[in-house]
Amino acid sequence: MVRMMWYLLVTMALAGTPAKTQSAPSIDELVSRIQTHLDEVQEFEARFRQRYHRQLLGKLIEESGVVSIKKPGRMRWDYLSPEPKLFLTNGSKTYFYLPEEKQVFVNHSSGGALGMSPDSPLSLLAGQSRIKEAFTVEHTSSDPLRGGVVLRLLPRRRYEDIETIEVEVEPSSGQFLRVMLIDSLENRTEFLFEDIKENQNIPDSLFLFTIPDGVDIVTASESPKVHHP
Repeated sequence: MVRMMWYLLVTMALAGTPAKTQSAPSIDELVSRIQTHLDEVQEFEARFRQRYHRQLLGKLIEESGVVSIKKPGRMRWDYLSPEPKLFLTNGSKTYFYLPEEKQVFVNHSSGGALGMSPDSPLSLLAGQSRIKEAFTVEHTSSDPLRGGVVLRLLPRRRYEDIETIEVEVEPSSGQFLRVMLIDSLENRTEFLFEDIKENQNIPDSLFLFTIPDGVDIVTASESPKVHHP
């Protein structure tokens, strides 16, 4: 009986002891994990959903498709819905192809709006910049949508008209799950990545583009102001 009483008391005491909670990683720890993961990833593929919210008009534009990124500096966005279009950077030129309009914009640089601009969060995935060199990183009160941790990235050098960037990452691995770009007018462009695959031997041919016959070619020093990466 005494032994049984002692066992019950010990069991109750242990049950009342609060479990130790694992502390959230610090900014430095998260940044280190993100950069380590970025260094390891040579190729990135995912289904994406892009949502562009125009603040002044209260208008929301939603698109979706497949993105493929391969170091160094190559990126391809195949938009499938609501209409097909292609945004491609091959490392030296940028193409924005609108098949329904039979038009292609050609930029003789690898930048091309937000795709490979220096200090773009998407250029991090392509190995064109490093997070500590490109951004000041802060915590934010924004809620995660993919179960990760949301961080605010403030560009050290201004590009385009982007004021603030938010990224949602998987805290243990540092993998990108979502990117939000906020411009000076508080317009928001959000990319959500799903079915992510990394280092799956993307062929180099995927980043080659031949302009189809019968297509109007517009050459510009800067990409047009359209809503693409």
